Amino acid sequence: MKKLNLYTIFALLLMTRSVAMYAQEYVPIIQEGNVWNTLDVTAGMYNTYYNNVNWFSGDTIIDDVRYAKLMGTTDGDAPHLFSLLREDDGKVWERLNNQREILLYDFTANVGDTLWCGLWADEYHYNIVDSISIEHIGGVDRKKFWFGLEYDWFGTAATEIWIEGIGSDLGLLYSGSAGISGAYYCTLCFHQNDELIWQNPNYDDCTFDAVGENSFANEIFVCPNPAKDVVNINFADDTECQSVAIYSIDGRLVETCHGASLQQTTINVENLNAGVYILKLRMADGKEFSERIVKQ
Repeated sequence: MKKLNLYTIFALLLMTRSVAMYAQEYVPIIQEGNVWNTLDVTAGMYNTYYNNVNWFSGDTIIDDVRYAKLMGTTDGDAPHLFSLLREDDGKVWERLNNQREILLYDFTANVGDTLWCGLWADEYHYNIVDSISIEHIGGVDRKKFWFGLEYDWFGTAATEIWIEGIGSDLGLLYSGSAGISGAYYCTLCFHQNDELIWQNPNYDDCTFDAVGENSFANEIFVCPNPAKDVVNINFADDTECQSVAIYSIDGRLVETCHGASLQQTTINVENLNAGVYILKLRMADGKEFSERIVKQ
């Protein structure tokens, strides 16, 4: 009888611990002292890189609804209002300039739920919750939502991660943007009260330096970026290129091309998984060119 009681107590303790793990206190996104560093890339023949820094400062009431003011700077310009957000019962909403509200996040969702979140949400752009984990980040347990592991958009895997209290790895305001073309976004770092809480594992710094990545900015043009099937590499002058290679963000060689032409070469990326890659070119004179590209 005593053994049975001990086993029962032990089982109850395990159940209590399990319930506590999944019922941790919700960590809100809207908090004074939260700061996001986001890379904003406008893609085209010339990629344009912007470093955004955002934080909350004050609030305002519109139509009897209180919104937090998301302030920010772009490449160190004067601080200005980026957007208006509100948070309620685990959901985060953004109020757009046309007075329309959109759902940015739903941290109450369960595995298998289909979510239409972000500015680009429509019948083709949506998120399916593939899995949810609990991770200890910044001294607290946070839910981590994983998307794009078991479904495709337009034949290519679309990946995104949400972290409770931090937002999307694509940027606080850019949830659901993994399937768009013509631009891409990425959360580089998240700070709270001047302490680094989370840093994107694919980047080494909280600020992206495009100059350091591309020393041939006026000689070599890469497009489209993001790319779906092929990446075209155009040479402004008669520059001889010996080889073209694409590496995964962790340094693995995933695609290569030799004997590139003097004016243009094309490399096939159709079979690559969606994500960020490093394009590297070796020139005949020994110089090297590199640029981050995104495979849709």
